[in-house]
Amino acid sequence: MPPASLKATIMNQPLSNLPPLRILQESDLIWLNTIAQPTTYAPGTILLHEGKVPEFIYLNLTGSLEMSLPQPDATQPLMTLGAGEILGETSLLDTNPSPVTITAATSCEILALPKTTLIQQLERDRAFSARFHNLLAINLSERLRQLSKAMAIRNIKEGEPLRKVLLVFATLNDSDVAWMVANGTSEKAPTGSILIQQDQSVPAVYLLLDGTLGIYINVDNNGATQEKQLATRIKGDILGEMSFIDGGSASATVKALEHTWVLAIPQSKLAAKLAADGSFAGRFYRAIAQIMFNRCQDLFTRATVHHTISTADFLSEDIEIEDEIDFDVLDGTAIAGTRFDWVIHQLRR
Repeated sequence: MPPASLKATIMNQPLSNLPPLRILQESDLIWLNTIAQPTTYAPGTILLHEGKVPEFIYLNLTGSLEMSLPQPDATQPLMTLGAGEILGETSLLDTNPSPVTITAATSCEILALPKTTLIQQLERDRAFSARFHNLLAINLSERLRQLSKAMAIRNIKEGEPLRKVLLVFATLNDSDVAWMVANGTSEKAPTGSILIQQDQSVPAVYLLLDGTLGIYINVDNNGATQEKQLATRIKGDILGEMSFIDGGSASATVKALEHTWVLAIPQSKLAAKLAADGSFAGRFYRAIAQIMFNRCQDLFTRATVHHTISTADFLSEDIEIEDEIDFDVLDGTAIAGTRFDWVIHQLRR
């Protein structure tokens, strides 16, 4: 059992005071408090071990933690995590072991949430599940922004993970997809045009129906701003979902590398739909959280492999990464593909 003094400290600091948790309702926070196991971790204590599946989901109340990759000679952490961060949450979306190690950099007060109990509540309460997966998506989106910048500095590019639209359409139902077609706008972007500008607001979530887009980010290079290409995106991808989820500006610039066709779903319409339709919200937020998780996993894997082989060899198509998703074994891919084809057919009518 946690010390009474620590429990009192936590109860005197409402969870709602942590900005990331304001998406949850008071009843959610009360329930989380009933299952939480408060603990103080000394500097140097490892919370998550690379290669192991966590039994708890951790919420950092105070202090800072460091995330590192499994590289014995690495001297710098990949990123620093502060108060309000959720740790181990990816184990709710995937059964694989943690790809990173997370260590307390300072003294930290942590709430440990038993994963089994949390999963049972997510399955039992659909409304809570929608809000909690929204929270996970926000947490992963903000982490992905930091991770993308860190990887760009290391000259590590994102790969071509599972087409986002397949994952989303496999989770949504037919009426959800029909709503997107009815409320979205079909737009054409000529070669060289900018669809999304880094550090500016993003008005819509975009489904890439045809064409190729380049993803670019501005990074500091000895005081000078340098544009680096992070990735390319092709038919079946989704863009602008990070800004929609966390309310931030665009983390990268998106340019049309050839004549491109997109379905633009205005953020305002999507937000209204999510607020009015709890079932849709649950399916949508879980799918977006899965997308963020897959992108983080891809970058973690590439960073680890990049450490052992040259960038030139790594970027070769002849090298296969074991942790990449196998399209053929993903449940729901076939129906998702059928739904995507239906969208294209409807918009061409």
